[in-house]
Amino acid sequence: MKKFVFALLHSTHLIRGISWINRRRVPILCYHSVIDNGQLINSDPHKQHIPLRLFLKHLDYLRTHYHIISLNEFQRARCENRELEDYTVVLTFDDGFQDFATVAAPHLLRRNLPATVFVITDRADGTLPPNGESFLTWEEISDLAKAGVTIGSHTCAHRHLTELPLEEVMRELSESRAAVRMHTQQTEVPLSYPYGETSERISRLADAAGYSCAIASDCGPNSPDANRHALSRTVIASDDDVPAFAARVSGLTWWVHRIRIVFRPDKEGSWDGSFATRYTSAHAESFDESLRQT
Repeated sequence: MKKFVFALLHSTHLIRGISWINRRRVPILCYHSVIDNGQLINSDPHKQHIPLRLFLKHLDYLRTHYHIISLNEFQRARCENRELEDYTVVLTFDDGFQDFATVAAPHLLRRNLPATVFVITDRADGTLPPNGESFLTWEEISDLAKAGVTIGSHTCAHRHLTELPLEEVMRELSESRAAVRMHTQQTEVPLSYPYGETSERISRLADAAGYSCAIASDCGPNSPDANRHALSRTVIASDDDVPAFAARVSGLTWWVHRIRIVFRPDKEGSWDGSFATRYTSAHAESFDESLRQT
């Protein structure tokens, strides 16, 4: 049902109309893993592992309809009070899966498309217990940085920061930032909060730790005055075809979520604005549910 509605909206150009309304807002797209077309995934409950053929269709759509800039350029424009082009978008990748280097990065670099990958520094160190996934090593991370990919922090151990004492939060933030700087020689390091979870205090700590910006929960495209240490991301699911992807980038799914809250305020408390228990987009789930009820 969801894909049918997205396809209908896409074919009637309604999604492009919503994109025009949000043309001065900047979506920060969040991918996780990009896998080879022939690679088999036994289970993908969080919809993290997008097939390469679908990922390339997303890139083709963005190159046709949007202007892709780096996260650093997005931040510089904000600091300089400089207006960005309409239909600007930023590409990011959470968790530092190894397939970013082997699958996604070659296609991004070939197309000269800027991207940021957020790494879990204890994973790169090899000090966290294996979880069945493969992650970037520091050697691979250094090579990516030399090739022009921005490296960001996803903290040391990808813990729920809102459940930790502030002293431990500061350790997670400062040590991971220092590790990224040491291995990449970057002067500016962005942050992606694990699970999209943050608070006013944690955002202030991210600022104090020296992060250039920090990305939090899935709250649609960013307005020009968005808090730079509580930016919003738009999470892309592994089964998003082009119409569904276009709907996410346009901000449509966020609109549907907000409208649903207005008409069904009893449901607002069931969504915490983060990815506390999973990575899939809360707004996508809300949208799916609203369609099932129509």
